[in-house]
Amino acid sequence: MSACPALAYERDGVTGAVLINQDRCIGCRYCSWACPYDAPHFDTGRGIMTKCTFCNGRLKEGLSPACADLCPTGAFDEVMEGGEGFPKADIGPSIQIIPLREGGRAPESSLPAEAPRYTGATAPAIELGLRSEWPLALFTFLAATLFGMVAGSVRVGLRVHPVLFLTMAIVAMAVSAAHLGKKWRAWRSLLNVGQSWLSREVTFFTLFVVTASAYLVWAPGQRAIGWGALVVGAVALLSIDMVYKFAMKPSITHSSGALLTGAFLAGVVTANPFVAGVVGIVKIGLYARRKIGFAMADLDARPLVSVLRLGVGFIVPALSWTFVAGGAYEAVLASALLGEIMDRCEFYAELETMTPARQMADDLRRRMGGVGGQRGQVGQW
Repeated sequence: MSACPALAYERDGVTGAVLINQDRCIGCRYCSWACPYDAPHFDTGRGIMTKCTFCNGRLKEGLSPACADLCPTGAFDEVMEGGEGFPKADIGPSIQIIPLREGGRAPESSLPAEAPRYTGATAPAIELGLRSEWPLALFTFLAATLFGMVAGSVRVGLRVHPVLFLTMAIVAMAVSAAHLGKKWRAWRSLLNVGQSWLSREVTFFTLFVVTASAYLVWAPGQRAIGWGALVVGAVALLSIDMVYKFAMKPSITHSSGALLTGAFLAGVVTANPFVAGVVGIVKIGLYARRKIGFAMADLDARPLVSVLRLGVGFIVPALSWTFVAGGAYEAVLASALLGEIMDRCEFYAELETMTPARQMADDLRRRMGGVGGQRGQVGQW
């Protein structure tokens, strides 16, 4: 409920059931990241999220949910004891309903024929990864790049054409909105700034674009406005990092974190070797730690990609900056950008939300003294 940027979730005050208002849902899928029980599912046909309603109408009538009513073994009766409706406490993982084989007989039901059915449970699970999340990868990379451009304008007077800045910002917003199931409801993502990091990401990135555009178009000499844009931009990048706290922990310390990337690119764009060097060293340390962790857990550390990322993103810029006459500014910037793109792509390739199956596997590894980690470890057990 708190993660939803559109305020589409609500709790029934009588039964305690958590429900989705489908007229408010924007289909961003973020609730499926936040839920550790894999309860919400995306309905590709309608472009919205669905989840079990706990048969809320039946609960209000004093009846059991349909699953409890139809279960031949009474497995759900315990949660209904006490006569106070569905409990507000931990209810455990979701239940997936598998249709009978052709020719099979369905058990007799006390449900009326017109009773609403929950169809989302049989929807295929959406695996996170670069292939499905590339619009977000592009959006987050462009956000960090735009931050670096504004930093260059404020700090060293870099001439940033407003049309170029606005075009990149519009492209970033467009590809981000393209990820939504209900694109025309995108404005609702601004409604839950108080609780949702996704709502904060959208809000502060929009404010950054507006403030930076005003600085570049009307007041390029007013550095106070430019600094204000950078502060808002930094909050936007922090919000982007915090959005992924459900999919990669700790997301804020990942080597491709948006805030770190924005700071690194700002150092490169402003030709500040101290800022670029310090942030670069932090990024290299985080990158190495992650790769070593993958290797120790027998996961694919992508050694060739790792060598390319470190060489293109750090070694080439450092050597060009140090030994090439004039600093080879264009080569340094191009190499740094390419390296950050590679790291950001790896970030999305490694995304993984917690599900009941993965939680059980992690718990088993901890009990056996194993090492918890990222995608692929469930299969080891």
